[in-house]
Amino acid sequence: MSTRSKLFATIAALPLAGAALLAVSAPASATAPPAPNCVVGYVCVQFTNGAVEAIPGGATRTYNPAATMVGITNGSAYDYCVDGSPDFQLKSGWYRDEVQPITRIAPGEVCTS
Repeated sequence: MSTRSKLFATIAALPLAGAALLAVSAPASATAPPAPNCVVGYVCVQFTNGAVEAIPGGATRTYNPAATMVGITNGSAYDYCVDGSPDFQLKSGWYRDEVQPITRIAPGEVCTS
């Protein structure tokens, strides 16, 4: 293989190596910064039908019956508790990608489980 061919092969492999490195070093969703699809100052919930609800920071939202989320982003300055199955805390700047039913989203509360 000529030097030129080796150089082209090396250059062609760089994007693949870089993509693999990024995939390995990506932060866990619970500690990552807010996803770009949420406006700063809001908590954004994406549902199974593709709809996204933007809840103003500091507000409480109740779902009766339970709604099924596929992802939630906290772009607000408040920590939140998300009641569902299971309950979880969503700190300011965090997001979570998970399909689960939720019944209530409220700021400044300690989650029960």
